Amino acid sequence: MKLFVISDIHGATTPIEKAALLIREADLVIIAGDITRSKTRAEAAEVIACLEQFTPHILAVHGNWDRLEVKDFLEEKNYSLHGRGLMLDGVGFFGVGGSSPTPLHTATEYTEEEIALILRTGYAQVQAAAQVVLISHTPPRGVRDRSFLGLRGGSKSVRSFLEEHPVSLCLCGHIHEAAGIEHFAKTIVANAGSFKKGRYLSVEIGSGIQVTPGRVGY
Repeated sequence: MKLFVISDIHGATTPIEKAALLIREADLVIIAGDITRSKTRAEAAEVIACLEQFTPHILAVHGNWDRLEVKDFLEEKNYSLHGRGLMLDGVGFFGVGGSSPTPLHTATEYTEEEIALILRTGYAQVQAAAQVVLISHTPPRGVRDRSFLGLRGGSKSVRSFLEEHPVSLCLCGHIHEAAGIEHFAKTIVANAGSFKKGRYLSVEIGSGIQVTPGRVGY
C-alpha cells in the first residue's frame, strides 16, 4: 500500500496541482489536519475538491486551525478518521483531529482527557490489524513537536497512548518546523511538515513500513 501524506495545507491548492502525479500513483491520500487558512467549511471544500481531481481515496482529520464545521464536512464526505477506525487491505487506520490546548486558543482544541477517549474509540475498531496507523494532527509530546521557540507542542495523551499500545506508524503535522521521522516506543512517528510549503511524506506499507520525506518544487 502506497500513501501520499500531507498536513498543514492551510488553503494552498498550488502544491496539490504540482503533486498531481504523486497523488495519482498513491493508493491513498492521508491528510493530517489544518486543511484551511480561513478555518471554514467552504475553504475545506475547495481544497478537497482540488484533491478529488486526482484521487477519490482520501482519509483525513481536521486540525486545530480548522473549525468544527470542517470536521463535519469531512464526516459527510466519509473521509474523517476522527474517533473512527477503518480497515483497508489489512491495515488499520484510526485518527484524532484538533490539538491539545495551545497558548493561542485556536479554533479546535481538546483536553488531554478528550484526546485519550477519542484515541481509544478509534483504536478499538482496528487493534486486531497486523499494521496499525494513527493519523493525529498533533504529534506525541516530546517527539517531532519542538517549535521554533524551543517549546514542545505535542499531546501528552498521544504520547501515553503510543507507549501503551502497539501502533506501527503515527502520521502527524501541527508543528511545521518539526518535520521529520523519529522512532518512539514501538512506533515510527513521522511529521509531514507544511504542505503549503511543499513538504509531504511517501509511505509504503507491506511486511514493513518505509517512510520517505519529499518536497514539491515551486
